[in-house]
Amino acid sequence: MLCTVCYGVLRGHQGSQWRGTFDLHFDHQLDEVTLRNSASAPVKCCICRSLMNELSLVERKDLKAKNNRIKSLSTVYNFFGKWLWGGSTRLSTVAEKDQAAFISAYLSELPDLEERMREAGTVSNKIYRLDFKLRDSQRVGTFVLDQIGDRSSGMLHTPFSTNTSSDEVLEVAKGWINQCISGAHPECPSEPFADRNEDQPWYPSRLIDLGSMVSIPGHKEVRDDPPQIAEDPDKRRSEDSSEDSEYVRLVAKDEEHNMQGFYVTLSHCWGGATFAKLTEDKIVEFKQGIHLEDLPKTFGDAIRFARRLGNRPGQVRYIWIDSLCIIQAAQPDMPSENQKVDWLRESAQMHMIYNNSYCNISATAATDSTQGLFYPREPQLLWEDEINLNTEGIPGYTPAELIQRCKIIDLAFWQRNVDDAPVNRRAWVLQERLMAPRVLHFCQEQIAWECRQFDASESFRDGIASFRLRAGEIERAERLKSFISRDTSGGLEGHSIPTPEARLATYHCWKSVVERYSKTGLTNPGDKLIALSGIAKLMFETQLPNVDYVAGLWSEYLESQLLWRVDPVFEHGKFSFPSSRPPRYRSPSFSWAAVDAKRGITYGDFTKSNLLISIEKFEIFQDKGADKFGLVKEGCFIELSGVLKSIILEERQEESGTRYCWDLTEKRPEMARGFRKSEDYYSNVYLDSPADDCPKTTTPTSANCLGPRGRMYCLPTRQDEKNYLICLLLQKDLNIEGQYRRIGLTKIPSYDEAGQRRVYAPEQAQDGLSSIRLV
Repeated sequence: MLCTVCYGVLRGHQGSQWRGTFDLHFDHQLDEVTLRNSASAPVKCCICRSLMNELSLVERKDLKAKNNRIKSLSTVYNFFGKWLWGGSTRLSTVAEKDQAAFISAYLSELPDLEERMREAGTVSNKIYRLDFKLRDSQRVGTFVLDQIGDRSSGMLHTPFSTNTSSDEVLEVAKGWINQCISGAHPECPSEPFADRNEDQPWYPSRLIDLGSMVSIPGHKEVRDDPPQIAEDPDKRRSEDSSEDSEYVRLVAKDEEHNMQGFYVTLSHCWGGATFAKLTEDKIVEFKQGIHLEDLPKTFGDAIRFARRLGNRPGQVRYIWIDSLCIIQAAQPDMPSENQKVDWLRESAQMHMIYNNSYCNISATAATDSTQGLFYPREPQLLWEDEINLNTEGIPGYTPAELIQRCKIIDLAFWQRNVDDAPVNRRAWVLQERLMAPRVLHFCQEQIAWECRQFDASESFRDGIASFRLRAGEIERAERLKSFISRDTSGGLEGHSIPTPEARLATYHCWKSVVERYSKTGLTNPGDKLIALSGIAKLMFETQLPNVDYVAGLWSEYLESQLLWRVDPVFEHGKFSFPSSRPPRYRSPSFSWAAVDAKRGITYGDFTKSNLLISIEKFEIFQDKGADKFGLVKEGCFIELSGVLKSIILEERQEESGTRYCWDLTEKRPEMARGFRKSEDYYSNVYLDSPADDCPKTTTPTSANCLGPRGRMYCLPTRQDEKNYLICLLLQKDLNIEGQYRRIGLTKIPSYDEAGQRRVYAPEQAQDGLSSIRLV
């Protein structure tokens, strides 16, 4: 649904402004009031609603940076919160009569993207870009207008249900699943276990049995067929509270002799809520029966939905929920020995639990388990958004081609509703999404779908095109579930030995996974490695069977993988370094897992060319009870040889904020007094965690890296494809000779040939090598 302003711009070129370029420019909304009116009832324009959302995010960032560059946005932010809940507020008009519009629109065609997509065989239609910017040129929205080819009316869908608990939504979910398991998706398994060539289905150690609802003294036996769910959540809760209450029970695989049917899994945010969970003293009780009213709302909703999901009664017989199927500590931070053993054992088979499931149910929008799966909604907001686009003024069109029917795609849609949703900011959930063959996301207004073949939502039921904005350019986006192919997800049996090309493709998938994973959060910082162990184990078993796992890295191409980095964040004209080290040891310093970086890390390359170091030995020590993909303990190391140079690392205050720089100690004795000229130092520096390694105040036990007492060294490691010399920055251990820890990375550009030779010259490699241990 479009407002008259958006329709007028796109269909009639209203507000057109000549700027002397091939792009078309338009005045859009003149002020905040008109934007609010278009975004609010009764219009609720799809474009203006998205712009309001983005404006609120802009304001939050500005407030955090104390740099409120657009004074009117605080009003927009105040309105936005009330607008979501149906309230109202008074807004001041920003645009004066002699000023430009509050928001401007920019329309252009994307011929380069069209050509790349034609070459890839993905599309042959026209693609247009629609940008919206504030007066200060800050972008607040980007859309793709995708030309619609010939289609039948059968491809159009009109949702009418007012809650995501409805039968209508259930049928949409079943439709996606049936299409996925029918063989129509080459990348997807037709049924659970189908890729593993096993006669008997694989089940987790424990499951919640949905089918044989047990008879509890004082209650009638519950029927075996799935109950009908009222669309009104309050009515549903009233029905569930009747005398015929529902119970489920915990079952152990080792104790069941005839397990049949599929199981689903649940992804959810634990949050701060307290709820029933499986502790050692609850095992017997849970096997007798669990009252659904004793479980948090999300669990109850997922259980009821799972019982309705199969095409026949009992097809989906079980559900796996982490807190009900893995023994939890009775007291936080006080696990018993049995609980630790159980947790390590179950964590080690996460790849099997999710990979063999029928489907993953994700409480995507809920911040904790009390909020449930289902949400009320306005179904008309899910109807297709299309426009007869006027392309007059864009070169290359004849009069007969000026009007193009296009689908409107908000580039922020998937990011806002799925990728940035609360549950998908959890580190553990990333591997759950990746390893499950298919995922049903319960978002705030609709459900969404992910499988290895395609992504979809109720508003894009036949699939949503994957675009992203990168460095200001629109490009085809990599789908998350494309990181795990069918060859990777299946068992090792029946697969040929991976070719070198397939192995390299697997490594690049790992790089993408780690870079995405490093942006997520953990309640327990110590889980950094084990929360990704399922994916590592899956890749090892299927594609990398003879490669050692080295605390988040792989032994093949290990030298180049050491060159991961943490990029400084540049916002509002200032650099910042929002990374930190965990309070307790969880990995060696040479692994990316040694750092928490909210914006993520950039993984190293996979190459053996132009290496300047040689790894002689490595040793990884697993924590008690952990396998080689899980928790590690202190003592892990890599022994390597290379050219080691003593340096001084310094901190400089510039207009753009704090920056770090270094130079060779041997170059100038006066370095101890600090740098004075820009040509005196190397400034392309990426520190892993300046807050921990370069503290403002020092203590007798702190290891400050700055200044002449920093014990800092530079280790030239590789000359990359652009002839940059990439070096590791290391700090020497004060007590153990020859032992170092990683502090960061530095790059010396190709144009600084003299600077590169000072740090590394080929003749130095003949007799100037040092053997060191990196911990």
